[in-house]
Amino acid sequence: MKKLFTIILIGFSTMAYGQNLSMIEKDLLKPLKKIHYWSGMGYQDKLSVADSLTKENSLLKKKLLKYTKNRPSTLGYDFKALQKEGMTIATSADKKFRIYSWDTYTGGTMHFFENVYQYQSGKVTLSESIGSSEDAKGFFSEIFTLQTDSGPIYLGYLHSILSTKLAYQNICLFKIENAQLKDAKLIKTKNGLNNSLGFEFDFFSVVNRKERPVKLIYFDEAKKEIKIPLVKANGEVTPKFITYRYTGKYFERDKK
Repeated sequence: MKKLFTIILIGFSTMAYGQNLSMIEKDLLKPLKKIHYWSGMGYQDKLSVADSLTKENSLLKKKLLKYTKNRPSTLGYDFKALQKEGMTIATSADKKFRIYSWDTYTGGTMHFFENVYQYQSGKVTLSESIGSSEDAKGFFSEIFTLQTDSGPIYLGYLHSILSTKLAYQNICLFKIENAQLKDAKLIKTKNGLNNSLGFEFDFFSVVNRKERPVKLIYFDEAKKEIKIPLVKANGEVTPKFITYRYTGKYFERDKK
């Protein structure tokens, strides 16, 4: 009888866990859907679309920061409805770092995105938004992981839409240290040490590729290599790659 009671109790706890996260998702879905509603309205008489978009984006970010900070279980939840509605959620393999991204629809041909960063440090789960809402930013499609002696380094794969023709892709390096998310300046270039590596390109030179978003950057976890395409001066993406290899301290360009 005692064993049966324990099983029932676990069952109720599991149901409550799922319901709580489901309710959170429904609450986040409301402003996200309104953002898409207002983005499709255009500028009509007696309708302040810009103000409405600003309001709903601000509300979504505020709610997302609250839930991701106060509910650690959100870090492992898939939020399928949010993703179906257009939010991009990139999660590290160890489930300790996640980036939520969405298009604010406050730009024109240049798209503006918001990002919320959620991460675990010890037993504490934290979240934050980096940068101003006036920055165009981009969305993160993937998070790769580099294992080092001092702990994991996370490589966020960023996509930016600069115009109908021009786009930008970037790898951003992060580390979690002393309960803070920090830039990991491990990429050695001619200009010194950087935490990012990116390039601008002509989207129409790769528009026929099937995958979306178009994947131009690759990370080989076993070889600890970042590969970015060689891009011509006119923005055309070539089939050739430039390789940056982790030497134990920095990512350095392969001279081969």
